[in-house]
Amino acid sequence: MPGRRVPSSNRASVRPPLIPPGLRISILLRKSIFPPARPRRYLPVLVLFCLCLIVPAVADAGGDYWAPWVTKTTTTSATINWQGETDGSGSIDYATANYYKEHNGFNKTVTAPTNSTFQHVPLTDLEPNTAYVYKVKPSGKEDVFSNRAFQTMPISGPFTFIVISDSQEGHHYTEGKRFKCVADAVAKETDILFVLHGGDYAGFDDETLWDTFFQVADGMLAKFAIFSCIGNHEYHNPAGESNPPTAADHYHWAYDMPLNYSFDCAGIRFVILNSPDPNNAGDGDDPQPSLALTESQAGWLRDQLDNPMSGTFTMHHHPIWDNGRTTADTSLEPWETLYHTYRISATFAGHTHNYQRFLVEGIPYFIVGNAGGRFADLTGPAPVWFQFGGTRELGYLKVSVDPANNTATAQEIFVASVKDDDSDETPLVHDPPIIADTVTFPLKWKQPSEDEGCFIATAAYGSYVHSSVRILREFRDTFLIPNPVGKAVVKLYYRISPGIADAIRSNETLKAGTRILLLPAVGLSCLCLRLGFLPGLCLPLLFVAMIYGGIKKRWFPHAARR
Repeated sequence: MPGRRVPSSNRASVRPPLIPPGLRISILLRKSIFPPARPRRYLPVLVLFCLCLIVPAVADAGGDYWAPWVTKTTTTSATINWQGETDGSGSIDYATANYYKEHNGFNKTVTAPTNSTFQHVPLTDLEPNTAYVYKVKPSGKEDVFSNRAFQTMPISGPFTFIVISDSQEGHHYTEGKRFKCVADAVAKETDILFVLHGGDYAGFDDETLWDTFFQVADGMLAKFAIFSCIGNHEYHNPAGESNPPTAADHYHWAYDMPLNYSFDCAGIRFVILNSPDPNNAGDGDDPQPSLALTESQAGWLRDQLDNPMSGTFTMHHHPIWDNGRTTADTSLEPWETLYHTYRISATFAGHTHNYQRFLVEGIPYFIVGNAGGRFADLTGPAPVWFQFGGTRELGYLKVSVDPANNTATAQEIFVASVKDDDSDETPLVHDPPIIADTVTFPLKWKQPSEDEGCFIATAAYGSYVHSSVRILREFRDTFLIPNPVGKAVVKLYYRISPGIADAIRSNETLKAGTRILLLPAVGLSCLCLRLGFLPGLCLPLLFVAMIYGGIKKRWFPHAARR
């Protein structure tokens, strides 16, 4: 979004230099124990003492290392990643959690096949739905990392995952100020299978800022696998916004994943899409969505959505619907058309720094951009589909999936709040965290059939997913189907409408005329969905009454006085 970048004048101070705890202690002891008059006598002892304290501190902080993180988990494999020394190597010791608990050690080892700064080492022949403990041992510094854990995907059954996005720093604070609240809260969760991150990990494609991300997220990444999605900030240029976008090097080095990919878990498909287009960044370094990029992925997306799975979730950085505009992002509409053609379970996005939930033709759309970035106000106008939102609340979305019962439940959890969108204030941590929003929705929707489609409207507008057809269907599902009278009207409509729709479908003049006749129905439906049934119905009736009164007074004054 515009204005979400760190000014060039502030970039050097985004992350202040850190003094290792051991060094601070050694300096204090140096001043208090040894007389200033004879420092040389104690110099060897002082150096040895400092080394003993500094080395563990550097190992803890990571130094040139990014502590390991897990990606690409499946039922039988996982990829272990870390950043080490230039052209370094290493190995991984691992075992099931049960084996490690019983033997206090590992029974398997795999060696990194190449020398590289960034390692992405696959573990194979794993057991499904099993917890594993592992330890990465970089060459030459085998004890720099402690033990970490992950769990393989289940073949079937329920599972829970976390969704976060936009963890980057602000103009006046680092990720350690805000994102740490979210990462630490996620790390306290149990029975979580993996984390989806919607992009904007750091403010720039900059090593120092990515160092900070992995340090702050360390507790969370030590327990759960992460599935990535690229955001516009991954392309931001540290040299200044007047420069072209970078190649998003640190994102590619960290995740070694395609920009659009999919994975399956317990019969549920997850589809990750690429929304920021480096060719659509104007004269700066801030890629925005483009119709060309969206359409280039549409065929692949169709193949992913046309599946026999029990449900499908999608994620991309930029949202299709957003508070502040009443229409969808036209650059992303090809994806939305496919979402409703194949009736996905839900979709997640970030980019806007707050939490929002929409219900678009029965499909939940979530914006979860509240993991740390500078907050954005919720200011209207809001789309008709808007359901709930909150800002200046740091949090994450927790989604529990139950394929056997065809349901998923999403809970938005607020972990801390701030007063200002962008300041160095210390967030007010909620203890316990607040469950701010809960919604349950079906994983699998039935495709429209002959006896449940909007025949006349679909024929007139030429598409089942046209915005006006969606409004009419939403009105039907919200106000007519739930009550007996409305349901009877819908059944009568379904008996007489197919023949009329057939006549309209092949005649352009009838199509145009029908669209004109449907305008009042679409407008009334939109008002009722926006304001509620009675207010939406009364408002046009009041308007008609006022017009009628005015006409009667103007043209029939004698009748008006009776």
